[in-house]
Amino acid sequence: MARALSVKVPTASVIALIEQKIADIEVKVASYNEDVKAYKEAYKQYKRDLVSAAVEAIKNNADEDAFDATTSYNGRDVNLTISGSLIILPEPPAQVTDPNQREWIGREHISRLEVLKKNLAVLKMTTQEEINASSYSSVMDLL
Repeated sequence: MARALSVKVPTASVIALIEQKIADIEVKVASYNEDVKAYKEAYKQYKRDLVSAAVEAIKNNADEDAFDATTSYNGRDVNLTISGSLIILPEPPAQVTDPNQREWIGREHISRLEVLKKNLAVLKMTTQEEINASSYSSVMDLL
């Protein structure tokens, strides 16, 4: 029969990890608006590149079975379908996520930043030099 393993982790190390993660999140929160603007510009360029690639694929391919064009019922919108073998799609930009968005953590609808700050406050109040591995594991899930 196996015995349980009891492991202790230095509290100062956990505090340092949490402080670093809090600093990282705060930097991301500060630059979030600029990141969203940059993403929107990159997405506009992505759409332009996609249309350019589609136009080139149509110009360079005379096979009418490789693409299909239809119009909407009022004739104002055009839908274009191009065979995937004709076109190399550009890489879309990475979408920006809100670093301070609320999520369900346990029973609370809270941001990771708030949870990390609460945990940091508790760890700074403790006089214990070490915490057990299960507490460390709970904190690491947030990091």
